[in-house]
Amino acid sequence: MTTAVYFDLDGTLCTYTTPFETQFETTVAPYGKASDAAYEAYLERLFDALERCKSDPYRRAFATVTETGDLDASPATLAVEHCEMELEATRVSAAAKRVVERVAVTDPTGVLTNGAGHQQRAKLERHGLEAVVDAMIVSGDVGMRKPDRRIFDRARRELPADDYVYVGDSYEEDIVGARDAGFRTVYVAEDGGKGAATDAADAVVSSVDDLLEPDLLPGPIRRPFELPKS
Repeated sequence: MTTAVYFDLDGTLCTYTTPFETQFETTVAPYGKASDAAYEAYLERLFDALERCKSDPYRRAFATVTETGDLDASPATLAVEHCEMELEATRVSAAAKRVVERVAVTDPTGVLTNGAGHQQRAKLERHGLEAVVDAMIVSGDVGMRKPDRRIFDRARRELPADDYVYVGDSYEEDIVGARDAGFRTVYVAEDGGKGAATDAADAVVSSVDDLLEPDLLPGPIRRPFELPKS
């Protein structure tokens, strides 16, 4: 029996060493002073572009910033520099990478993530995961985003298998969305989901690193995370 395992990227495999607001402030600082409301305007425009799967979401967001502040830089320049800074701030733990590598030894393995295609792929490349996974699906590339069932159906077509597991940290987008599409789910939740809704999850872990201990998982989704038999 083949089980395809898809992982979310941001917040699941990939974390950040620098807060997003600090990244924004560092990007704009060399070019002048942004208005007090610039960061909120930036986020609003960025999230709108990402949710609508628009092209160049970072450039669109920084266009709003240049309209509301006296900055001596174009939106394109700010977008490029910000994306480079965001990449530098990403971290994939050695344990998380081992989890993906372990699954990929025996089963089809993919990344299914919301975001801008070029930026999400760059994160995978930066941390040496692009050669490990068999498929990568990014909302900005395919014009649909989690929790839309269609993106999970797209994932099925990309990696044909008998069963599917999705690992993610967003309850509504990842866990509810994947469950409704017929995936088994592993919810990566702070404090193991204590005090939060977890009913849609087949298993709950505090960190993707915990998947190195497959005994934490119920039997139906344990096998892909176990070490291959020698």
